[in-house]
Amino acid sequence: EKLTDYQPVPFWSWNAKLDPEELIRQIRWMKECGIGGFFMHARTGLKTEYLSKEWMNCVDICAEEAAKLEMNAWIYDENGWPSGSAGGKLLAERNNRNQYLIAETGDFDPTAAVSYRLEKERLVRVYEKTEDGSYLNLHIRVAASTTDILNPEVVDQFLSLTHEKYQEHFGMTFSEKVKGFFTDEPQYYGGHTPYTKMMEAYFQEQYQEDILDSLGLLFVEREGYRSFRYRYWKGMQSLLLKNFAGKVYEWCEAHGVRLTGHYVEEQTLGGQIRWCGGVMPFYEYEHIPGIDWLGRDIASPMIPKQLG
Repeated sequence: EKLTDYQPVPFWSWNAKLDPEELIRQIRWMKECGIGGFFMHARTGLKTEYLSKEWMNCVDICAEEAAKLEMNAWIYDENGWPSGSAGGKLLAERNNRNQYLIAETGDFDPTAAVSYRLEKERLVRVYEKTEDGSYLNLHIRVAASTTDILNPEVVDQFLSLTHEKYQEHFGMTFSEKVKGFFTDEPQYYGGHTPYTKMMEAYFQEQYQEDILDSLGLLFVEREGYRSFRYRYWKGMQSLLLKNFAGKVYEWCEAHGVRLTGHYVEEQTLGGQIRWCGGVMPFYEYEHIPGIDWLGRDIASPMIPKQLG
C-alpha cells in the first residue's frame, strides 16, 4: 500500500485531441494537488479515435507516468455510457441492440409479435382473430443506441473489442500498469418496457413455460400478473448478473486487475427494477462497489446505505 491508495481518484475527461505532453503535464499537476490516480475517461468532444493505436499509446504513456509517480491508472471501459457498445461499434449489428415492448389495445393486429384476447379475468394468447372484442397486441422494437448485454455473445464481443485490446497492447505488464476498469451504468433498456430474446430460453429452463403465453401481463392486470411480473424482472436481473456482471468480473479476476463502477438508478427501488432489477446483487461482482453521486445534495440516503 502507498499514500496514493487513500487519495482521490477522479474521472479525467479525455474530450479533445490527445497530446502526450499535455497528458503528462496534467498527471504531474494532479500529483501536486494530492490526487492518487485517475480514470481515463473518453467523453464528448474526443478527437482521437477511441481504441485506436494512437489512443492506446496515450493510455500507455499515462500508465507509465502514473507508475513513476506511484499513482493508480484506471481505464473507463466505454466511450460515453452506458457500458457495453465498445464505443458504438457493436450497434452496427441490429441483433446486438436492446429490444423493448410496445403494447396497443384494440382490434387483433396480425403484425404484432404476440396478441391476446382481453377477457374479464384472464389474458388468452391468440394467433388470429377469434371473435369480436378487445385485444392486446405487443410489438417488439429495437433501440438505437444501447446493446443487449443480457446476451452473452454481445458481452463476449464487448470484452474482445475493449478489455482484451488493452490487455493485448500492454502484454505482460498489463496488471502492473493498470489498476483496473470502471464500468458505468450497465443496464437493460429502461426507457420502455425492456425485452430480450434471452428471456425465452430462460423461462423454458426455469419454469418450462413459453414466456409469450403470458408476456402481456406486464401491461394488464389479469389472473397471475403479480407472479409473472416477479418472475419476469427476476429473470431480467438474473441474465444481467450472469451474462454481464459475472463475465466482466471474471475477466478482470483472470487478468489480475480490479473492477469498479456502478449500476444505474440506485436512488429508488422502482428505478432499480426498471433498469437493472436491483443494484445490491451486482456489488458481489465488483472488487470496489460504487455508486453515482452527482452534486452536493443528498438525493437519497438509501444510495450509500445500500453500498455500505
